Amino acid sequence: QEVILNNLDIDPKRETKGIQVVGSYGTGKSHLMALVAAIAENAELLSSLADTGMRKAFERIAGKYKVLRFEIGTDKPLKDILFAQLERFLKREKIAFTFDEASKFSWKEQLQNMMAAFEAVNPEKHLLVVIDEMLEYLKGRNPTTLNNDLMLLRQVGEVCDNSRFKIMFGVQELLYRSPEFQFAAEMLNKVEDRFADIIITKDDVAYVVK
Repeated sequence: QEVILNNLDIDPKRETKGIQVVGSYGTGKSHLMALVAAIAENAELLSSLADTGMRKAFERIAGKYKVLRFEIGTDKPLKDILFAQLERFLKREKIAFTFDEASKFSWKEQLQNMMAAFEAVNPEKHLLVVIDEMLEYLKGRNPTTLNNDLMLLRQVGEVCDNSRFKIMFGVQELLYRSPEFQFAAEMLNKVEDRFADIIITKDDVAYVVK
């Protein structure tokens, strides 16, 4: 409730950020994100939540979102992957918008323009982007391309505040403490400021099993 639902709240009372779901392999990151995305897109699924308190908590986002969920699975720049996925999603939704490869404006501004087109067609809806295993992708990047990817993540996180656009992704460990990325510590800190973490610890899994 504190991390996911507060940051997906359609009428937030404070700054909202992107969401990072952190946990080791098999702890249920993808399952949790799929649950949140399913209810965000379809209010009828609320009745499937067994806990009455959580049903009540989820009411504020249930059915309020259109959801784009994907895995990366390629070594292309993160910008190209995200924008291609968004353009395909928008085309399915019959929304006329394409990102300008030659644009001199920031990626943040282009995303804001995309949301303007989205809201013109879906005035009552918000947009949630869900990405699995971000860390696996970023670990394969070289220093130059990684810096661009992190710059995009920072801007995407910034768009989440005071906007109908939200993003949630899963990683197997905290991006910002991974030794492979310490050469980019300054940029990582800027990214970290724009994302809220929900951490699934080994104790959590042990408790569920018990």
